[in-house]
Amino acid sequence: MRYVSTNSTTAPVDLKEAVNRCVAADGGMFMPAELPLIPKAYFNNIGEMTLREIAFVVANSFFGQDIDSATLKSIVDESFAFDAPMHLIGDDTYVLELFHGPTLTFKDYGARFMARLMRAIDANASYRRNVLVATTGNTGAAAANGLFKLDGISVTVLYPKGQLTRAQTAQMTALGENIHPIEIAGTVEDCKRLVQSAIADPALNDYHLTGANSINIARLLPQITFSLYAYAHLKALDVHGAENACYAMPAGNISNVVAAAMAKRIGCPMGTIIAATASNNQLAPLLAGEQRYRTTPVSTLAPSIDMSCPSGWPRLLHLYNGDLAAIRRDISAPDGISDQVIADTINGLRSLHGYTIDPHGAVAYAAMQGMGLTGVPKVVFATGHPAKQLDIMTRITGAAIEMPHQLTRFMSVKRNPTIIPPTLPALKRHLHSIN
Repeated sequence: MRYVSTNSTTAPVDLKEAVNRCVAADGGMFMPAELPLIPKAYFNNIGEMTLREIAFVVANSFFGQDIDSATLKSIVDESFAFDAPMHLIGDDTYVLELFHGPTLTFKDYGARFMARLMRAIDANASYRRNVLVATTGNTGAAAANGLFKLDGISVTVLYPKGQLTRAQTAQMTALGENIHPIEIAGTVEDCKRLVQSAIADPALNDYHLTGANSINIARLLPQITFSLYAYAHLKALDVHGAENACYAMPAGNISNVVAAAMAKRIGCPMGTIIAATASNNQLAPLLAGEQRYRTTPVSTLAPSIDMSCPSGWPRLLHLYNGDLAAIRRDISAPDGISDQVIADTINGLRSLHGYTIDPHGAVAYAAMQGMGLTGVPKVVFATGHPAKQLDIMTRITGAAIEMPHQLTRFMSVKRNPTIIPPTLPALKRHLHSIN
């Protein structure tokens, strides 16, 4: 398969270049030149398929031309090694739990897939690959875990100083080996800017830089599996109207929103995609045709989606050929959810249904409930374990939140990260020091 830039000014590239370059020469992000179409008949029996089986169909549709079947199956089996259960909450609302991996976030799937795809692509390479990742916590932990101890790969994780939880920080700083955590004296936007600037800088070509955020097409495409697996759950449960189900997901850099839209385009039966934001509400103005967004995001109870302009927006525009009306027919971006509503949603679900959802899942649930949808099934993407935001959850609920072993095993290891200013020369000095 060939891949094109969202800026449309450079020639298509192959999979290896799209994954290893991450950002096109014209500054755009890569997208498949053509979308595969999964036959309609495939969805008739999808309720009998496992997560791994569905993930392989998705992976083979996009990567089967470039990666042999046995290698691709191994990549999928290692990446989708943990299930994503779905729970009924109320009469017609389901929560798809995407956080049962090693770092308790949905990003474990894509990060592990990307890591193993990189390994396959670079199997005979003589150079050392340097992977950069900007994070508010979850992406960095997932990428670090997925790339940990992989031969020929060095990982630099950039995160804003003082803005992560102790558990999130520990998941990145405790590993050592080929994982290099860097605290940036700035915001997550500074971290994202540094990653993209470094990858685009010809002076750094000898470091063979690539990114592990959702700007990397190998991180994004596996997430298409989530929508298909949600539909498989509904079919297995014989839910009436499954083909028109609405899917709500927390929206930061909107990788899951883009992936869900791609799932719909390749044939997955589904209704409205709800892109749920907290108080920053960065997506609604863009969908309305405005070019305004917060230059500096405000802090909310859902910190992983505290973004200014979502980095996935160019991909969404590309997918719909810039047709905002067409985007709005598939995707709804309700008003941002306030901190008070987040807290009320968490406590309400605990009280009424005995279910504990994290703040980001609460944003998605509240956004969907606020739309007043009737007569259709509703699926909420729960993208992180509640313990990932332990302090916030404890403050909201006044109750102890169980700490899974995926978190506790890191907490006893103490390593001090490097702290650098938010400048490209400082990042260059770091890269030089580890290479």
